[in-house]
Amino acid sequence: MEASKLLPMDDLKLFGIYRNGNFTIPEEQVRALKNGGMTDIIELKDLKSKERDIHIEKLPARLSIVKGDDGKPSLRIDPVYIKENDHPLLTDLEKTRLIREEMANIKKDYVDQQGNIQSRVIEYDQHTKQFVSFDPNKVKPPIAVDGETLTREKKRKYQEGELVELEDGTQFQIRASDRRGVRSNKTGLVLSVLIDGGISYLLVTGIQRLLGKQSKEQQSYSAGYRDAVKEVQRQMQRRVDWGLGDKEAVRGLDEANRELARLDSLSAKRDSLDDRNIDQRDGRNPSQDDDETKGRRI
Repeated sequence: MEASKLLPMDDLKLFGIYRNGNFTIPEEQVRALKNGGMTDIIELKDLKSKERDIHIEKLPARLSIVKGDDGKPSLRIDPVYIKENDHPLLTDLEKTRLIREEMANIKKDYVDQQGNIQSRVIEYDQHTKQFVSFDPNKVKPPIAVDGETLTREKKRKYQEGELVELEDGTQFQIRASDRRGVRSNKTGLVLSVLIDGGISYLLVTGIQRLLGKQSKEQQSYSAGYRDAVKEVQRQMQRRVDWGLGDKEAVRGLDEANRELARLDSLSAKRDSLDDRNIDQRDGRNPSQDDDETKGRRI
């Protein structure tokens, strides 16, 4: 999909992120914006405002895309703070627990000026030293993850920042302050999302571990995940075959191919380990058996 349909191009041009037909930030940071995550820290330079007589030489900040009240995307800039900022909805204990990463987030309800009850899910961003929040009602959950269709309850949990667990044990949680937008006990997930009335498959790799949990990353991947990656591969291959010079499709196809190769490698290692465990259980020494076999052949 064209960047102009996903990103607020006027905002990006205004802050020098898009200039002369090209992005001035790395491609992986552009992908983070397109996928609804936050970029890493980027140094914005030579920011000027004639109306307010402001000139900022350099501003280290993280960027993300949010939707305004009109439903259109706009650029959000989160500068790096020298010390932790405050948040009016949090107690001192809640702030401390978020800063120490004892919990991933906290959902808070409040009454707005019109007397309506509103909700915010609040996280702490270690990079910018600030508390960031999002409205769960504006979060669009994926239709499926790793080929498993999400129930209404699992979609609600995803929107409200709670931990979601699939039938195969895969766990994941939305993380607005992460570049990939999600944390999991797996390093890779395939999200099925609705775009322009059709289903698209988003392969997310390099995912960081869940916050507030001591469990190690699971090295086994379900058949559903493998099938979902293959669906990404087919989707990207179709786009490449159209011959329109779709660089994003070429990159997506390469990423899917590499992920499938990684899964094959993990599967081969697991099979080898299983064989060794069987030999040890039966009292056999694999290396000794090989030596004896060679001796008989001699």
